[in-house]
Amino acid sequence: MFDGHKKGQAAIERPAVTARHLKGQAAMEYLMTYGWALLVIFIVLVILAFYLPSILRMPESCLFSQPGFSCDVKKPVIVSESGTNKIYVLLRIDNQQGQDIYLKGVMCTTATPGAIDKTYATSLSRPELIPSGGNYEFTQKIYCLNDAKPPSSLVGSPNSNFRGTIVILYNYANEVTGAPERVATATITGTIVGE
Repeated sequence: MFDGHKKGQAAIERPAVTARHLKGQAAMEYLMTYGWALLVIFIVLVILAFYLPSILRMPESCLFSQPGFSCDVKKPVIVSESGTNKIYVLLRIDNQQGQDIYLKGVMCTTATPGAIDKTYATSLSRPELIPSGGNYEFTQKIYCLNDAKPPSSLVGSPNSNFRGTIVILYNYANEVTGAPERVATATITGTIVGE
């Protein structure tokens, strides 16, 4: 068992069975020491994978930048049209101006408020009177446009996050005929749903 040419621990030869046993023992010690930590990390990753998509979802909100309108009494719905994936919004506007207004047009866009071209807004077939304290629920789909020049239809898939701007074109009911349209903008955020 003692080899005269080797020095120290190397001089002690171990039988092959004992060496294999020690390797197996080292592997078991490693698993017992670090296995619990690996198991805990794995469980945490599984929990994160399950809950993280709902945590990362954009909160649903609709907030006008100027007072007098609201669109969050009934939450707007952002929808991806089946087949084309074009995004449209279903929306209700509440008039809190303190006076009657005529709603003339609406637009959904991803352009920043300073870069919005209201000529691309969808005009209503006839101006819609919304009394003070009243509301108007759009029955037609308000398709969203991207911020390109000229803009085109925005596409998106269900369960994606969306952030855009709603543009409302209106006049006060007591304004003179031919007065330029007033503009109100709201930031809308939420998760896109499928049809």
